[in-house]
Amino acid sequence: MKARYKYRIYPNKYQQAKLAQLFGCCRVVWNDSLAYCNELYKQGLKKPSNAELQKQFIT
Repeated sequence: MKARYKYRIYPNKYQQAKLAQLFGCCRVVWNDSLAYCNELYKQGLKKPSNAELQKQFIT
């Protein structure tokens, strides 16, 4: 049997701003890596591994 939980958070204004900043950064990294993978696909090259993407776009 699988259990499922729902959580609800109520951040204050400062936390809302920080969460928005965090999600914005995540969106930029995601979009950049997606564009990179799409470019490799168009060139007929192999998709890089998750570790390679993390090295290139996160660090």
